[in-house]
Amino acid sequence: ADLARQAKRAGLPLHVQPAHFPTNAAPSSYAIIAAQKAAAETGAGDLPGLVEAVLSACWAEQKNIAEDAVITEALAGAGFDPGLAMSGLFTGAEIYGRNLEEAVVAGVFGAPSFVTEDGAVFWGQDRLDDLADHLEGAG
Repeated sequence: ADLARQAKRAGLPLHVQPAHFPTNAAPSSYAIIAAQKAAAETGAGDLPGLVEAVLSACWAEQKNIAEDAVITEALAGAGFDPGLAMSGLFTGAEIYGRNLEEAVVAGVFGAPSFVTEDGAVFWGQDRLDDLADHLEGAG
């Protein structure tokens, strides 16, 4: 119910139980990581647009974000080389693994999570005000 309320408030389409969930999000995550690296090196592509496309594919369009065709479509639509879906697998997997290890050590258990430099963990978009207070020294 909370997801549906949040989606309605934001004006976003949402299938609370999408056809392909849970799914293997690793391939699309690897592609996003590879695109992030490519964007840092070349300045090309729309990384937030890519993330939105992948999330929309799963939650709004009920596509399987583990499928190459879905990933390459999202990459191309965001101005990235669709070949990153394949060429970025190794780099993406390596960074993904490292990020996962760091998240476990930090105590992260869900998304979105925010970890501050002093190790405080804030989980959920409804904790952004608490995060802001903490960063301003009030929390």
